[in-house]
Parts: sequence; C-alpha cells; structure tokens
Amino acid sequence: MKVFVARFIRFIVYSHIFIALCTTAYAVKTALLISGSTGNIHVTLFVFSATLLFYCFHPINKKKFITSTESNEERIAWMNTHTSIYYILIAASLLILTSQFLYLPIRTWVILTPVALLGLGYTFPFIPTKNGRKRLRDIYWLKPLWISIAFSTLTSFLPIAFSQPLSTLLAPAPLFIFFRSILFIFALCIPFDIRDMQFDKSKNIRTLPVIFGPTLSIYIAIILLLLFISLICIQFLYFSIPFPLATALFLSAIITIFLLLFAKRKIPQPLYSLLYDGSMMLQAILVFLAFNYLRV
Repeated sequence: MKVFVARFIRFIVYSHIFIALCTTAYAVKTALLISGSTGNIHVTLFVFSATLLFYCFHPINKKKFITSTESNEERIAWMNTHTSIYYILIAASLLILTSQFLYLPIRTWVILTPVALLGLGYTFPFIPTKNGRKRLRDIYWLKPLWISIAFSTLTSFLPIAFSQPLSTLLAPAPLFIFFRSILFIFALCIPFDIRDMQFDKSKNIRTLPVIFGPTLSIYIAIILLLLFISLICIQFLYFSIPFPLATALFLSAIITIFLLLFAKRKIPQPLYSLLYDGSMMLQAILVFLAFNYLRV
C-alpha cells in the first residue's frame, strides 16, 4: 500500500497534474470571493489545461539541455523514464485548451495575451545578452515575479472577465485579489528557489536564495505574506469582505508562513511540491469552507 501511495504521489506531482489542480483551485477561489460560486466550467477547464500544457511542455523543451548531473535528480529521472506520459498530457491538454478557448469571450483575450507572452518568454530564450539569448526565468531574481504575475492574471482576472466587463477588473475587490495573489505566489516561489539553489549557482542564475542565502530569502517570503495579511485587513476595514472569508485568507497565510520555516530542510521532492504548491489549494479549500459553512 505504501509503495502504491508513493508512486501515486510521484505521478501526480511529476506529471504536473497536481500543480494544475492547485492553480485551478486558486481560480475557483477567485470565483467564490467575487460571486459566491465555483465559477464557469469552461474557465476551470481552460485554467487546468493551460497550466498542465505549460508545465509539461517546459521540461520536454529543455530536455536536450539537461546535464548528466541534473539527470540524477529524482524529478528529472522520472521524466526521462516517463516521457511518453508527458507527450500524452501535452496532447490532451492542448486539445482541451483549444476546445475551451472557443467558449471564452473575446474580451478575455486582453487577459490571456500577456499570460501567453510571459509563458513563451519563460520557456524560449529571446532576450539578447553578451552571453547569448536568455529566457525571462534566467534574468537575475525576477523568475518568481514573472510566475506570480502570470499566475495571478490567469487565476484572478480570467474568472471575472469571463462573465463581467473588463472595467470590473478595476473595482477594489478584483484588484485586492490580484495583488494578494502576486504576493502569495511570489512567496511560494521562494522555497522552490531554495531547493534549486545549488543548481542555479552552477548555472550562474542569480535567484534570491543565491543572492541573499536561504535564511534571508525565507524572511523575504514571510514579509510578502505579512503584506498579504495587511491587504486583507485593509479590505476588511475600508472596503467590503465578509469576516469569515477574511479569516480564511488570513489562516492560509499563517499556515504558509509556518510551512516556510521548513523550506531549508531536506524534504523529499514530491512532498516539497505537496506542501508549497498545495498552499494554493489549501487557501481555496478554506475559502470554500468559510463561504459554505460560516454563513457568509
């Protein structure tokens, strides 16, 4: 039984199904905060398939650049022995993505265009430097920023723009959701940069942990989550957010701060993803519970 569970966890994490589910849950959280519903099924499927396509295509695309040292890492070794799964998931997600795109209003293209451009820039080298062309993820410490902007735009604005005019996005509630999301996702990226610090050093990629060290980087992540909590307080005091929903968001930040304290420890790679990627799903679950059982 333990062997089956371990293999299942490796499958959902290394196939990137888990991060796609977490991202989808984060989009559903936005719908709950805005309209009290779980959102539109076409948006849900689009977010899931777009995330899965990106995360499966990215490692396949860089496979030819993987060194022998990298090949010894568990996640890379899993990919090398399960390449066919990646191609199946890429084909399936592309099919779903295309079919769901047909249901999206034209106004959502304003949301999707920058997300697509960030995804392409993150994957393909296009920035000329004296050392050759580089991807967005290779530029100093900015990788978490690109990820947080793309994730936040997709999960915060798309669920709203699907059913409401674009002008709605400038209202306080959507803007609070968007900027909280940037802070939360940025903070979640830092543990993964800590995990990959030695590899990034060898590639001369200057992430926050490479520049400041893992301890100070964790403090930066905690500060970002404290800013997240500050935005909750500001919205609760001066705008409109029900107390149960504010409490759910607050608890998700506190739990994530607690998890960050373990970011420097030697944690198995699948569990690492479950803990930190799973923080997005945890936040969505807490919001769902608050909305449905605490009389919002």
